[in-house]
Amino acid sequence: MSRYLSAFVILLFLFAGCSQKSPHPPKEPKQQYRAFDYEYDYIIHALYYKEHGDYGRAYLLFDELYKKTGNPDYKIESIKLLIAGKRYEDAQRELSQLMKKFPENVTLYRLYTVTELRLNKADEALKSAQKAVELEPENLQNIDMLASIYLIKGMYQQAYDVYDRYYATHHDDTTVVKMASILYHQFKKPQDAIRLLETHSKMIGCSENVCLFLAELYRQNNDLENLADVYARMYDVTKTAEYARKAAEIYAYKKEFDKAEKLLIASKADDKLLLAIYKHTRAYDKASALAERLYEQTLDPLWLAEYSILIYEGSPKKDDPKLLKKVIRSLSRAFKEGVDDPLYYNYLGYLLIDHNIDVKWGIELVQKALKAEPDSAFYIDSLAWGHYKLGQCKKAYEEMKKVIEKLGLKDEEIKAHWKKIEKCRSRKK
Repeated sequence: MSRYLSAFVILLFLFAGCSQKSPHPPKEPKQQYRAFDYEYDYIIHALYYKEHGDYGRAYLLFDELYKKTGNPDYKIESIKLLIAGKRYEDAQRELSQLMKKFPENVTLYRLYTVTELRLNKADEALKSAQKAVELEPENLQNIDMLASIYLIKGMYQQAYDVYDRYYATHHDDTTVVKMASILYHQFKKPQDAIRLLETHSKMIGCSENVCLFLAELYRQNNDLENLADVYARMYDVTKTAEYARKAAEIYAYKKEFDKAEKLLIASKADDKLLLAIYKHTRAYDKASALAERLYEQTLDPLWLAEYSILIYEGSPKKDDPKLLKKVIRSLSRAFKEGVDDPLYYNYLGYLLIDHNIDVKWGIELVQKALKAEPDSAFYIDSLAWGHYKLGQCKKAYEEMKKVIEKLGLKDEEIKAHWKKIEKCRSRKK
């Protein structure tokens, strides 16, 4: 599922923030707090106890700091420690006293909201959250807190409206994603969520968060065309190769090879996929050039083997002795450098057989391929063709019968082999 599956995650982050982050400065006019000679010593010890989970001692030190200096930030820290220690009612009592003295301090209302929620008092939490928004309407933390309470209470429209009012003046990515999440998860309106995100992406831009949610919605709707376009936009924004690769995979699946090729060249996200596209579209010149470059960059002999096949497949004159010599030399070198794959053994073996270069060596290579894949009809066809070239018509016929049983006569090359081998067998008889 998507990372946006639940709007209640907002509330969990809120709790984490309220219990760990330093408070925002109070809105009251700056005050001169009382000096305290050992203030820094108390702070260091309080932070030490807090770090080691001794909330009781840390609370006492921060509380003492507040009493000696009159600075409400210290009292706020002590109240956070009460909340961390699950002493919610004690925290509420102290918050109530502090709010009388500092009625404009928005942090106090946020903390009070947390304690009400921990005590399962959603109605009371709603009031204090509304007060926090009233004090700081431009603070997204307050907006999240209020919207989360509406979501807990099942008041989905109110939660959406809270975000909508904020989004009307800020047009930020975070808020539009939360609005889309409510449309999708609470109202079950995926198309409305898509329209909202698409409008935002066209007017403001498709940030990674916005595009990720869009991609998830398109994926669930199996809308591959739009899904690929979103991944392509994400690549444009982030230059992350993974997004380009995902888009190119979808384009290739939909046979939009030009789009896939352009994206893969720009991003260099997946040269294997690009090579596969070139091979599929028979762009052998591009494919062989890419395989050669990959071999030079990596020294992986697999690319040398690919290069060898591609220059042969792309040549209009496959009987050219220079070409055949080059292909044989390159594939042989790839084997020496570590390539051990039946596909390439069979390819070189068939080439040696079909062009009457070295039929016996060709048969040896084909037999090596068959050891790895004894049921491959195409490898058996190569073996049958080798026996035919040596005039071993009976052996060729017996092997070719296995191929026909597996594949029939739909393949033109197999059909041609079968006719010649049958003729050879009849003539030998």
